[in-house]
Amino acid sequence: MIRRALAAALCALLAGGCGARPGPDAAATPTGWRPVPGQVAVPPSAAPAVRHGAPVELAVPSIGVRTRLERLRTDARGILGTPRDPMKAGWYAAGVRPGDQGPAVIAGHVDSRTGPAVFARLRELRPGAAVRVRDAAGAWTAFTVDAVRSAPKAAFPTAEVYGATPDAQLRLITCGGAFDRARGHYVENVIVYATMA
Repeated sequence: MIRRALAAALCALLAGGCGARPGPDAAATPTGWRPVPGQVAVPPSAAPAVRHGAPVELAVPSIGVRTRLERLRTDARGILGTPRDPMKAGWYAAGVRPGDQGPAVIAGHVDSRTGPAVFARLRELRPGAAVRVRDAAGAWTAFTVDAVRSAPKAAFPTAEVYGATPDAQLRLITCGGAFDRARGHYVENVIVYATMA
């Protein structure tokens, strides 16, 4: 009961929007597909083959992150949920697995009611930084950071984050910018873009 109350409070505090809304059938996008404004669902049959195991751990040495991963799902409105534990990150389980073609998405809290959370230092990452993800079989997949960007939550770059890519990529997402006390959440997202090394 206490755990549910804490999870509800965190979702209210961070508005559950650190991952924003995945595009329609975000995991089901064919090779070479490029998102364009207004484009909608792609047939599930176009999904690339799954080659890597489900991710269970994330390591970002340059900012001191090593965390187990929760499985994240979308709610009825299509908004990506946030991890229950503010000290753990989570991966979008209906999306691409890290190491497979396309953008795998991992989200985490920037803070909680008691202090900094797992992605408190995410905005400090710089191009060239190493990110590693371990799957359930124990295999590590290495990524290299390409860019770190901030975007208003009201204009979240859904196609850029969730749209298909020709190679294996990773997105790390948390909240950022100013905290809007009236609405109870941060006004921006910090998004790290990385490519498999």
